[in-house]
Amino acid sequence: MDLGRAFSYVFQDAQWVKKGLIALVMVIIPVVGWLILFGYMLRIMRQTALGDDVPLPEWDDFGGDFVRGVKGFAIQIIWSIPVLILTFCVGVLSGVLGAVAERGREAETINLILSLCGNCLTWIFSLAVMFVTPIYLTRFAVSDRFNAAFELSQIITEIRSSLSSLLIVLLMSLVLGFLAFLGIIMCFVGILVTSLYAWFVQAHLYGQIRRRLSADGESIVAPSPLMPTA
Repeated sequence: MDLGRAFSYVFQDAQWVKKGLIALVMVIIPVVGWLILFGYMLRIMRQTALGDDVPLPEWDDFGGDFVRGVKGFAIQIIWSIPVLILTFCVGVLSGVLGAVAERGREAETINLILSLCGNCLTWIFSLAVMFVTPIYLTRFAVSDRFNAAFELSQIITEIRSSLSSLLIVLLMSLVLGFLAFLGIIMCFVGILVTSLYAWFVQAHLYGQIRRRLSADGESIVAPSPLMPTA
């Protein structure tokens, strides 16, 4: 994994300021802008996977980015279903035990212990999904096939051959999340800028994992590019 490249590739585009500002506008626009930005990040993943990360994609396919963003978001939701179910169950159980806890200290202690265990389990499941996200998300990014994100046998094979890279990216994602949060020191605009930069870095890291898999002969790149050819 080339961490230095992930942090610097953005600035190697002569038009990085203009493209970054457009991305920042997308961050400010609720829902639609976020989905368009997600689709743009998927294009970055694809370009990186193909070894062509500079220059950054042009902002010339807003409709296509929106569609890709919607599909990518749906993929994320489906993969997160176990976490969502677990979170719901923990919430219901905590509510029920909370009502019982009013009757005595022992019940209150049991409620506290079970809530902590449930939250820890939810956190572990969330980390597990984060760990495999680069695999299933880039499968969609490079193939433009929704089903590619759910081909479990191929995904398991790719996970096994990418364990060290996935662990590095997971750790970097946690660090990037922390660094993005530090932007709050610079108020609202600061956290938007740091979060956006973190997403650019993360998209490149995801693409690097797919490029390594392709180099090992596990390529699922679509015959035609996602980006406009005109």
